[in-house]
Amino acid sequence: MSVSEEQLSRWAQAPSETEDQKCENAISSITNVIHSHFGKEVYITKQGSHKNRTNIKADSDVDIAVIHGGYYFPDISGLSDADRELYNKNNPDSNYRFDQFKNEVHELLQKNFDIVERKNKCIRITGNSYRVNADVVPAFEHRRYKSYGVIGVEGIAFHSDKGELIYGFPEQHYENGVKKNENTAKNYKSAVRIIKRIRNEFVEKGLMKLSDMPSFFIESLVWNVENSYIAGKTWRELVESVSAKIWNDMRNPEIANSYAEVSDLQWLFRGQTKRTPKQAEDFMLQVYNYVKN
Repeated sequence: MSVSEEQLSRWAQAPSETEDQKCENAISSITNVIHSHFGKEVYITKQGSHKNRTNIKADSDVDIAVIHGGYYFPDISGLSDADRELYNKNNPDSNYRFDQFKNEVHELLQKNFDIVERKNKCIRITGNSYRVNADVVPAFEHRRYKSYGVIGVEGIAFHSDKGELIYGFPEQHYENGVKKNENTAKNYKSAVRIIKRIRNEFVEKGLMKLSDMPSFFIESLVWNVENSYIAGKTWRELVESVSAKIWNDMRNPEIANSYAEVSDLQWLFRGQTKRTPKQAEDFMLQVYNYVKN
């Protein structure tokens, strides 16, 4: 066997309190800087692996959304023609653009932290002995309308530097992850952590790139697995069951296309996403063979 049950058991565990504290230190320091400049109109929310308790020791960076509560990106695609016309008539475009807000956040972070790098979707702050690395995502609120004046779903949205409009639903993601974990005897998040550690092993051996299988992708794949499969007498049996189920699902286009993100508000493979069922199929075969042999 290439990996022991003891090793899998260690990988299933959440990071230590010391590592968690360094994550919280990063969040606290960034929050203080943002609030001192913007006041209450801009608020902070955690997202990603740290918030969802699927983070692992090797990549325990934090993801933070910095959200301007005074502006929002609407989704009016579900409105009738009459309601859409009414919305457009009564909601003129704002004079404050999203790129202005992102630039302002970027400049603020540069003034207050030593190493700050602007990326396509976020602003990366390099950590130190006191705090971990942090990916800061400036965002506006997002409102998905059911009818004129009636909001069906709220989340966040932002433009990448490449011009993509990206929607996120961190609160719904968190809540659905908690429910999944409770309904699987807390095996869901452990399975995610183990598979992420196996992915890191593959990356270190040069078998794949980290960007080929992001943490969000792994979380979503495992979340779609029926609860009965997220089980086993050993961690090895658990990972075998989960990886085999996903591998089989990815080979059936109808089932694969029914996979959703953890928020259950966006499809995992449909639309503009660059993710493909083939990626998941190949990766899960590698995972299965890694724990099986």
